[in-house]
Amino acid sequence: MEIQLTDFENSAFTVFIVLLTRVIISFDLNLYIPLSRVDQNMQRAHSRDAAKRSKFFFRRHLAPLEEGDDGYGVKYNSMFARISNGHDTTSSSMVMSSHAADSDNVDENGVSHQRKKAPVAPSSNEENSYEEMTIAEIMNGKGDYFPGLIPLVLAYLEYTYCDDLTMEQMMKYMDFIPKTNDG
Repeated sequence: MEIQLTDFENSAFTVFIVLLTRVIISFDLNLYIPLSRVDQNMQRAHSRDAAKRSKFFFRRHLAPLEEGDDGYGVKYNSMFARISNGHDTTSSSMVMSSHAADSDNVDENGVSHQRKKAPVAPSSNEENSYEEMTIAEIMNGKGDYFPGLIPLVLAYLEYTYCDDLTMEQMMKYMDFIPKTNDG
């Protein structure tokens, strides 16, 4: 950050991030994009005024995968889960046997073909699962297909039956955040 935040600004961003994590977990949102696009986003983020002037790759559809969607039911074993279970992740044989256990169909590197399937939006392909959006579009929504992160946070607050006093304070924060992207 280039400037020092006020207490209110710090609170607004902190509350937004905490609520966003709860939204992702509660609504089981799918935020996957290819790592190459994440790398491009990072490169773009390093330019001056990137938050105001640049576009970033982001998911078009955030709904969780349903039966029949590409990537539905693909078992994901986090490396952190293996560590917490006491397995050595530095051993290449452990990685190979872990991938082989996921599926009998593995490539020459021991990576399951099933693991390579990227979760995508219903009836779409990988390239159609994400697009370039401004930060304002990511935060506020774009078209009728992407609701935006702030509206999702507000929907979560309604979903949890947030009391009036808390909702009033949250609305101050949610009104402030999009203004940070204005000129």
